[in-house]
Amino acid sequence: MIKILTNAECYLPEGNFIRADVLVVGSKICAIGTFSNDWISKFPVSVETIDCENFFVAPGLIDPHLHLSGGSGEGGGFFSQSPQVLVSECVFGGVTTVVGTLGVDTTTKTMPDLLAKVKAYNEIGLKAYCYVGGYDIPPKTITGSVRDDLIFIPEIIGVGELAIADGRAPEPDLKDLARVSIDAYVGGMLTGKAGVTHFHVGDGAVRLKSVRELMSHHVIDPSKMYMTHVERSEALVDEGIELAKKGCFIDFDIHERDLHRWYKYYRENGGPLTQLTVSSDAGVSSPKEVWEEIRKCVLEHDIPLGNLLSHFTLNTAKALKFSSKGKLCIGCDADLIIFSKNDLELNHVLAHGKWMLKDQKLQLTRQPHLERRKFDIYEVHQTSN
Repeated sequence: MIKILTNAECYLPEGNFIRADVLVVGSKICAIGTFSNDWISKFPVSVETIDCENFFVAPGLIDPHLHLSGGSGEGGGFFSQSPQVLVSECVFGGVTTVVGTLGVDTTTKTMPDLLAKVKAYNEIGLKAYCYVGGYDIPPKTITGSVRDDLIFIPEIIGVGELAIADGRAPEPDLKDLARVSIDAYVGGMLTGKAGVTHFHVGDGAVRLKSVRELMSHHVIDPSKMYMTHVERSEALVDEGIELAKKGCFIDFDIHERDLHRWYKYYRENGGPLTQLTVSSDAGVSSPKEVWEEIRKCVLEHDIPLGNLLSHFTLNTAKALKFSSKGKLCIGCDADLIIFSKNDLELNHVLAHGKWMLKDQKLQLTRQPHLERRKFDIYEVHQTSN
């Protein structure tokens, strides 16, 4: 199916917007320019034309850290575990690519279950990957080896989220941490994947000490060090900025719904803008809140949209080596979000050229074949008597 988005304000990798039409053929962006009605009429197959007057078109968002199997539950019992993340939540948040992770609970939340969730997302139509492990060192794996998991399991792109500066896990021994990080790096190098080590950073006073010592005592590519939850305090952000200047990637999550505060602090204190990403940390929070947070930053806190979007798209694609994602360019995946210029309300979402959201209505077509229960993948939305 061929789709043409006409009269759109298109978001470019440089952070600018230009007025253009976008040609989507199958799952790819095939042209960006101005297409006349006469030119469109010459296509030998049917063409779906979407008038995007008064709309922005941008790449689909990438959520690099969410708990697809649900949060661990630390509220005093199994009842406190949060439910699995819904495909519909991602779609309503403008998220077309996700990276799942385990957290503190690697007993009832397992790698086989996480990998199954990732495969299900891919079958439904969003693109999904995962890290191998959790808070623990040695990490919980599928094959028994971090390196082998990266080499033989397509969906696994790195190791994490390894816990540092957190009372729920011991501070990792430097040699053990080096082994895990190097295994991830080599596995990524041999397969063309990111091979990142993804760190959960707690609120402990040691902050990023383990990462600094790892890079001081071992030959480590800084771009493979990827730390999340760095927005916990100004002192932690300051340390994150120093590591980002060395080439590491850092991530702010939106769990506390105060992205505007930390984003402004990061910019005002010289944080390199190319090294910052934003994630939902979904489990307790929701990926739907990603788009809500973007709207709040722009509409209530006067953060320019062109500056902000790169932290949800291009930067994340660079950190995770998603070469065909995060930018609106010829040859890239047709992962697109279309939203109002006036109030930034999200109207349409395309993932690999297929409608996930159209006119603010879900368009999910693949459902389990059950006679009495209908759901988008995990969320029951209709029950027959």
